[in-house]
Amino acid sequence: MRKSLLFVLLWLPTTLAAQQADSLQLMIPEVTVTARKPLMVYRRTGNIAVDVEQLKFAPLFAGEKDIFKFLQLLPGVSAGKEGMSGLLVRGGSNDQTQILYDDVPIYNQSHAFGLLSVFSGETVQSAEVSKGYISPAYGSRLSALTQIRTREGDREEHRQSLTVGTLSLAGTVDGPIVRGKGSYLLSARYFFPEAVLAALKNDIRYGFYDVTGKLSYDVHRNHTLSLGFYSGDDHLSNQEKDAFNRFGWGNTTASLRLASRWSDRLRSTAVVYYTYLQNRQEAEYHDSDTKSCGKTTFKTHELGARLSFEQQVTAGYSLDYGATFSYQQFYPMLTKAVADGVTTKRNYPARELLSAAVFLNNRFRRGAWSADIGVRGAMYDNGAQTAFAVEPRAQLSYDFGCDNALWLSGTMNSQALVQFNRYYYSKPIDFWTPFRDGKLQHAWQLSLGGRTRLHEHLTLSVETYYKRMRNLPLIYDSDDYLLGRGGFVYGTGRAFGVETMLQWQTERLSLTASYTYTNLRRRSDGVTYPFEYDIPHDFNAFASYDVVKQPGRRHTLSLNVAWRTGLPYRLTNEAYPDTDGNPTFGITTYPSMRMRNYFRSDISYCMERQKRNGVRTWQFSILNMTWHKNPVSIYPHKGTYRATVLIPIMPSISYTRTFGK
Repeated sequence: MRKSLLFVLLWLPTTLAAQQADSLQLMIPEVTVTARKPLMVYRRTGNIAVDVEQLKFAPLFAGEKDIFKFLQLLPGVSAGKEGMSGLLVRGGSNDQTQILYDDVPIYNQSHAFGLLSVFSGETVQSAEVSKGYISPAYGSRLSALTQIRTREGDREEHRQSLTVGTLSLAGTVDGPIVRGKGSYLLSARYFFPEAVLAALKNDIRYGFYDVTGKLSYDVHRNHTLSLGFYSGDDHLSNQEKDAFNRFGWGNTTASLRLASRWSDRLRSTAVVYYTYLQNRQEAEYHDSDTKSCGKTTFKTHELGARLSFEQQVTAGYSLDYGATFSYQQFYPMLTKAVADGVTTKRNYPARELLSAAVFLNNRFRRGAWSADIGVRGAMYDNGAQTAFAVEPRAQLSYDFGCDNALWLSGTMNSQALVQFNRYYYSKPIDFWTPFRDGKLQHAWQLSLGGRTRLHEHLTLSVETYYKRMRNLPLIYDSDDYLLGRGGFVYGTGRAFGVETMLQWQTERLSLTASYTYTNLRRRSDGVTYPFEYDIPHDFNAFASYDVVKQPGRRHTLSLNVAWRTGLPYRLTNEAYPDTDGNPTFGITTYPSMRMRNYFRSDISYCMERQKRNGVRTWQFSILNMTWHKNPVSIYPHKGTYRATVLIPIMPSISYTRTFGK
């Protein structure tokens, strides 16, 4: 297992020079615009939208724009460990944040083992994270909702763009199907570090691709039909003298959406979708006498539908209501092994989950006051057990004017899914499974926050929250679970935090700084201990300054700085001899130590020039420019601890050429 684990981590070409073990002690074009937009904007209680336009100024990894790196800068949101592309929100784990891509659930949001997300920056139109009040229209997760939406193609003119990065190639085309009535969008990218790996004479090969498409058409002046799809796949292989290993994982999604306007007071949206996740592992071993090989596959399928209505009853009162349905199949492990000419197959039992929910939200507006009061009723059936959940949710806010406001919210959420984390940290080979033992996960949360304009250019937002969770599958063994020997140990959790965000906006400068204090605890078997992603102090800052801002020409300097408390880790001081007689250390059930504090600073310089028939953009970036060695994992080695470092100092350059208006 150790050999496989290290192999997974030693894959990226630019990390090869940083695959060193550091001894440790215990212990993130339009040139005519005259004012900069804020990077993050509060929509409602605890819900923040990100200005996608600023993606083009952010420091890039290998030339790739990544919306998730912006989302990880939000107060109350953490990336966890270096390289993770998930969102850890208010004491929740990675699987407790629901990610919707054009209303389609995404079960694996990462490329390159978490260094990049699956969402291409060329196609994203909007991104919003709901951490406090979550509309009753959405459920099935305890902590947060992240909604990513792709843009539609241009309905008047055809456009094309091509981006060449350090290790990647991407292209996008869009335009009208019928002018003024419909559009198409197609985007593809390929990440190809294989050539660098081969030049360095490394045995590892890695790459990924993805394709995103969208068709939209007005079938009637009041009805718009949209078809969206996504397909992506990562592949990793390692050739050794007597062994060959291959990993692969990827998502496939498809959705059909009908947006209708029945009257000035009534609108509806109907969505039918399919999403598929596959993880696979292959291995082959041979010597002079024997040869063996094996293949393991994990699969997740989901077919779902959503129907929602928005009805304006009076000037100050509106209703949101509807229903959702989904059917999921989980194939936790399909294995095939060949040894000495004998083939052995083993299929662990497939599991299923049938979910249905109805929801209602009442929205009131009177003067400066506004309120949302709603409820969601859900049913979950795993084939052997049926569980029900009633989730009331409410929020109250008061707008003082001039960008000053207060808000209060209370929510209840339930979750019927569990993501098996097989190696104590998130990886693409983790798999999903439905609830068991009749125990849904539950959480309730109270949030209080406000926003005030301190100066013409300066805005301060502060929010505090308290959350309790129960029926958490805190400790489990995936092999025991697959073999039907239990595997779950349930517990409770609590989270308390204070989130602050300071924003300074001028004509040329955009600055966003956030600080989050959190206190996260889990309890099981009578023991209270820190959550694996307990980060008491988390600071992030993003600054973007227009060095040159002229008609048709723009140069922007951007800086990103992240600092946070080191993560707890499951190691112990108690030594015992290994097979060679050297002292080593065991893995404890609960986190017992912390890594050293995390620090990273990234810088970029973007040069944008308007041409007669498009835009030309050069981008220069340096990630981790101080070369701070942030550990991803810690392991015992010859009587001491060592760390695996994933991202060293990492320069990149990209060129983008856009054709069309």
